Amino acid sequence: MSLSSELLAQAKHLAAKEPRRPRDASLRRAVSASYYAFFHLLTAEASTFLVSGNGRGGLRSLLARGFTHSEMSRASKAFSSGYGGLPAHLQAVIPDPRDFPPGLSAIARTFYQVQAERHRADYDLSYRLTRKETAAIVSRVEWALAEWRAIRGTEGARVYLVALLLWERWKAR
Repeated sequence: MSLSSELLAQAKHLAAKEPRRPRDASLRRAVSASYYAFFHLLTAEASTFLVSGNGRGGLRSLLARGFTHSEMSRASKAFSSGYGGLPAHLQAVIPDPRDFPPGLSAIARTFYQVQAERHRADYDLSYRLTRKETAAIVSRVEWALAEWRAIRGTEGARVYLVALLLWERWKAR
């Protein structure tokens, strides 16, 4: 089982824990774990795409450490607008808009929205989550991970993976 799968399972467990009166900490950790399930899936996918081959796990791990939450969020916001919202130099590397599946925009949007929810859950102590809100966040991540598996082989998805690492350098073009 991958770290991403384990984190999503943990998020589901925490969201359903304490059936009568869920602890605030359980709900907050469920949101955080679901975000990190998403984060680690995308960084693992990107690292595997960028560094292929057997026996290269160490290099892939080093590459995965180069991803930052803020850059991934900014890239995701841009991709959430769809093909037409991308800068021209990225549209040029995905010349056929059909290679940018509609689900990619929704995945990217979900990533940056769940990241914002994770920030709120982790740092805003006045924020009170409900079980229903928490379950909805966990479900959105679960959907995004399943949708990712369906589109991961498209050119748009590949460009998205690289953009998660290089967005700031690319946008300066």
